[in-house]
Amino acid sequence: MLRDREIREALRLHLARRIPAPARVIEELGVHNGNAKADLVAIYREMHCFEIKGATDSIRRLIRQASYFDQTFPKVTLVTTENHLTWCLRYLPVYWGIMVATRKQQGIALRYVRAALSSPRFAKQKALMMLWKAELTSIATDTAKIPVKRAYTREDLAIHLSRALDKRLTLASIQDAIRSRSGEEYITEVGDMTGER
Repeated sequence: MLRDREIREALRLHLARRIPAPARVIEELGVHNGNAKADLVAIYREMHCFEIKGATDSIRRLIRQASYFDQTFPKVTLVTTENHLTWCLRYLPVYWGIMVATRKQQGIALRYVRAALSSPRFAKQKALMMLWKAELTSIATDTAKIPVKRAYTREDLAIHLSRALDKRLTLASIQDAIRSRSGEEYITEVGDMTGER
């Protein structure tokens, strides 16, 4: 029975060996104003969310989680086990990628069932809500050149920024903010995953 922890480690190694490798990998990233946590997010030119479901995990929770991830990330891939595959093919959005993990003699193998496509439900405002208020304020003043009122909440800032920035600049600003959280334990440099620096 493959569990989340084993699949997660195999996925991290898989991503580190890909060309191009992600600039960073972030684990347990809170999204959609805390309504969900992304298991693993790879930062490329655009963020790619990987949700992991082991053999004994409840797969039906994905129905609710999917709506949060769809609005927050340009691409989403589920990494799961063979026993969940039929359900996933039937119920997950067709633009979600699916990978299946299997235990082999030499370790855990990952195979693509289908590649992730761009989420048609991506929403800049929802994506911005994964940031802290200080980060949103910095983007508003430095990037968008928006005057920030002291009374603005995180949601107010996200609304103003989603109107002022296009998708490309929104994603770049989010990624820059998250990557600057260098002291956070859940941020992994690619070199840390492969043993290389």
